[in-house]
Amino acid sequence: MKKFFLFLALLLSLILVSCSQDDRISGGTYDAMYEHLAQMWAQSLAHADAETAFFGDSRVAGADWYSAYPDEKVINLGVGGDKIGNLITRLGQVKTLAGSGSLKCCFVAIGGNDCLSSKFNADKFKEEYDSLLAKLSELGITVYVNTIAGVTSEDTSVSANDAKKANSKIEQANAIIRTLAQEHNVACIEIAALMDNGDGSLKREYASADGVHFSEEGNQIWFDTLRPFVE
Repeated sequence: MKKFFLFLALLLSLILVSCSQDDRISGGTYDAMYEHLAQMWAQSLAHADAETAFFGDSRVAGADWYSAYPDEKVINLGVGGDKIGNLITRLGQVKTLAGSGSLKCCFVAIGGNDCLSSKFNADKFKEEYDSLLAKLSELGITVYVNTIAGVTSEDTSVSANDAKKANSKIEQANAIIRTLAQEHNVACIEIAALMDNGDGSLKREYASADGVHFSEEGNQIWFDTLRPFVE
């Protein structure tokens, strides 16, 4: 069953990435395809026995939560390239799991791609994140949010200028996440504080070669930090 869910997540990521890179696919068509695939995934979870969901972007998708917590009933709901709006579209997945009565908590890790975008807007970020938390809070489960770790240009493919711009936006986004966590009375897990340098950049040992995603060591820090909440 675990392999089936991983396959679905991978398939969704590959299809959407392919479509996003095809100039012949309009924005409206892409959104419709995304929503349809998200609904299919949600339907497939009707009989899933998961108590903990990890809901987010490629950082979530690329982490092996199953091996990290072998004695827990977890599920990986990460999709590469996702932004906050995508998670709102995919809320049906969490809703299905919660409706089955097994899901107890959901860890949200999102916002990195929003900040990496040249179209980042702090007001829109806050509006969408607020909406996401409001909808999750209606499901009767415990919600945890993660702050966003930065990116790094140190020995990676990210330029120093791009890293600086991204980390500046991430700093704004994290301030919003902390405020909304308080307003919605959900726990905020300070991944950024654990994994970043003083200037907001991701510590090199926690970064993969692309400067954005986490290394094995970075993922291990994440697993260990969340462990008390998961177990």
